[in-house]
Amino acid sequence: MPEFQLTDDDCFAELIIWADKNDISHSLLPRDKDQLLVLTELSLIGCQLTEIPTAIAYLTQLTELNLNKNNLTELPESIGNLKQLRRLYLTGNQIKELPEEIGFLDQLTELLLGRNKLKELPESISGLNKLSILSLWKNEFIEIPKSISNLTELTELHLGWNQITEIPEFIVNFTQLTELSLGCNKLKEVPEFIGKLSGLTDLSLWQNQLTELPESIGDLSQLNYLMLSDNKLDKLPLSISKLTQLETLSLTDNLIKALPPALSNMQAFTEFE
Repeated sequence: MPEFQLTDDDCFAELIIWADKNDISHSLLPRDKDQLLVLTELSLIGCQLTEIPTAIAYLTQLTELNLNKNNLTELPESIGNLKQLRRLYLTGNQIKELPEEIGFLDQLTELLLGRNKLKELPESISGLNKLSILSLWKNEFIEIPKSISNLTELTELHLGWNQITEIPEFIVNFTQLTELSLGCNKLKEVPEFIGKLSGLTDLSLWQNQLTELPESIGDLSQLNYLMLSDNKLDKLPLSISKLTQLETLSLTDNLIKALPPALSNMQAFTEFE
């Protein structure tokens, strides 16, 4: 891991200059050194930031860093010094790649990266073994990054609005997963092994190119929400009648004209016209 040789005074000065330059208020980023040293949450939403200074490494007690809705294109390598960070929010920026040092944030439980320009993730992401929520929606992924395959504590994985063409088998590693969002991609099929994600409560597959579903969909016995609108489905597998926990089944803009009789006892609110 890189060592940052700036003294405390240097870091403090750099942070203050950066904060003043970007009109960040004293209430958001204190100008007092002692207060900065114990700062645990920093929220700089919509501050039109174009860069984060190397001196961010000074804020070693941060557990939450919210940089949503800025104009960032990259993060400094020094982000890896924030060893206490649990939540890192970067939604709505212009980030094209992440530094390998992000893998040193091994206390992270939430990493939100939606609405950026990412095409891949660094291999070091595989070290974030406490990560529970990973949001990658509306980026430029053509496949689900293999670097996340060991993140077995994931409970939510959001990958909508990308260009993903297939669901890889390593997804069965995510045995804790309750929400899987893959809407608005280019999926042509759902693999049989999807049925192994038995803890799913929310599965979004809307606006893809699906023509059928596997029988194993019926094994997702905990599903509450199943979003299948805007596909090319002309029928449903009979096994879907086993999804007795469904609250919403969305089938609008498909080729299905009527629900099969086997589904008549389902309590779900169903849209299919």
